[in-house]
Amino acid sequence: MRRAINAFFWLVGLVVVLGVYFFVPVGRFTLFEHTLRIAATEPAQDLGEDVSSTARDLGERAVDQWDGRRAIREEAAGDTLRLRLEDDGVHLGDEVLSLQELRARIHEARQTADDLHAILEHADDVPVEDVERLTRLLRDEDVTVD
Repeated sequence: MRRAINAFFWLVGLVVVLGVYFFVPVGRFTLFEHTLRIAATEPAQDLGEDVSSTARDLGERAVDQWDGRRAIREEAAGDTLRLRLEDDGVHLGDEVLSLQELRARIHEARQTADDLHAILEHADDVPVEDVERLTRLLRDEDVTVD
C-alpha cells in the first residue's frame, strides 16, 4: 500500500514538473521553448557533434579491445568450473558439495593463497615445513613445482 501511495505522489509530482516545463512561460517563452532555442545555437550544435564523435570513437575502441581479447576470454571460458546452487547442495563441475564442504574448500584456498603470498613476498621468513606442505599440495593438484 505504501508503494502505491509513493508511486501516486511521484506521478503527481512528475505531471506538475512537466506541466511547468511545457506550459508555464518564463519571460516570453516556456522552459521547453528556451531549451529548443538554446539547442539551436552554434555552440550547442558544436558540442553535440563533439559528443557524438567522441562516443563513436569510444565505441570503436571498446569493440577493438573486446575483439582483441577474444582469445583470452575463450581460453578462460574453456577451463572454468561453474557453481550451481540447488536443493541438494552446490554443484561444482560433476561434484555436489554441501555448504559446509564448500566453505571448507574456500577457507583452504584462502589459506593456500596466503601461504603463496608469504612465499613470494618473504621467502626467507617462511618456515621450511610450510614450504614443504605447500609444495606437496601443489604437486597433488598437478602444479609443476621447481
